[in-house]
Amino acid sequence: MAEDTGKKIDIGIDLDDDVAMVSFSYAGCEPETVSPMAGSEIFAIPLAICLKKDGGWAYGEEARRVAKSGLGQCEDHLLERALRGEQVQMGEQLYALSDLLAMFLKKMVTMAGRLGPAASLSCLVITTRTLDVPMIRLLQECVKTMQLPERAVHFMDHKESFFYYGSNQPPEFSSHDMGLFEYRGRQMQFWCLERGKTSRPQLLSVREERYGFEAEQADEVFARIIPQAFGKQIITTVYLVGDGFENGWMKQSLQLLCQGRRVFLGKNLFSKGACYAAMRMGDQRPPRFVYIGEHEMKCNVSLKVYERGNLSFYTLVTAGVPWFEAQGSCEVVIDGTPTIDFWVQHPNSREARIETVSLSALPERENRTTRMLIDAVPRSDHEVLVTLTDIGLGELVPGTGKKWEYELQL
Repeated sequence: MAEDTGKKIDIGIDLDDDVAMVSFSYAGCEPETVSPMAGSEIFAIPLAICLKKDGGWAYGEEARRVAKSGLGQCEDHLLERALRGEQVQMGEQLYALSDLLAMFLKKMVTMAGRLGPAASLSCLVITTRTLDVPMIRLLQECVKTMQLPERAVHFMDHKESFFYYGSNQPPEFSSHDMGLFEYRGRQMQFWCLERGKTSRPQLLSVREERYGFEAEQADEVFARIIPQAFGKQIITTVYLVGDGFENGWMKQSLQLLCQGRRVFLGKNLFSKGACYAAMRMGDQRPPRFVYIGEHEMKCNVSLKVYERGNLSFYTLVTAGVPWFEAQGSCEVVIDGTPTIDFWVQHPNSREARIETVSLSALPERENRTTRMLIDAVPRSDHEVLVTLTDIGLGELVPGTGKKWEYELQL
């Protein structure tokens, strides 16, 4: 990427099993998607990398062409092989597939950066179909290898990318619930982006249904699935994702889908959704919508504190933030009994649950002379490990370094 010129670029990368798609935005403009073929709407870039005989590297479709011509060694399916921890000998060097994946991702970032004016990276969001702990650890390892600042890179699954895509559409598309069908192999799944009615900001969630799907009589089978998926909900916009929708087999089902709805093929929906998310990360304005998904914290964890004489809540863990990014810390001075209350509250509720931690074996001191460091580190979307450390008040009241740990179940 270029040196910091004051211009910023936000990038979203969709990493699938064997291809990647890259979308980017300059200075808050609508996202565009990289095409490896100028002027085409072919957005899929094979997850392949090739070490050429002259020592250079090739990526994507070019990597396959170079290898096919006998001018280099190509390795593909980088994501699934990196998750398995594979290594491969290329030339005189042994490479971990995670390092090759990091090189591929760095090339994708550079490719997006070269398609517009010189700019520095503002935010990169990588989205994958599933986001479990092994995937998170792999992507964190790649980011470290790429030497990108952790605060500038975020991860999410396809459901959350769908949320960001849907919540950034014009009102005529997004005024009601929004649907997405994904058809791959012999599986079809349906996601419905549903709106909470009472909260501000508005809470959005994704309802999921899965269906076994045979290619034989696909049109008739899909026509039966559609009313089951929609139920009685008012869904005015539907996206179709996945190579299973190609080949023009939809006739009866497409007529049914289009009754009172707009229907789109969403080839690059997830990379654009990731790019919208990257744009949102740097926006200081309060969000209009908050997504609560599988990986997001379901509750706020707060402390009631006095600051400059005013009583307020200090949030340690924020609902709607992915659990692997949601840790918080602060320092407090104990006033009164040696206990600390943690307030656990769902953002859609006015009720809060109070969890009280007693600081047993704390040295006896005058009131307001005990200072504690509080670290809250989520272990999942429903569990937070809280560590409290006695750090004292400087030379006058030295801390003991004693620690207390408490597991908050949300």
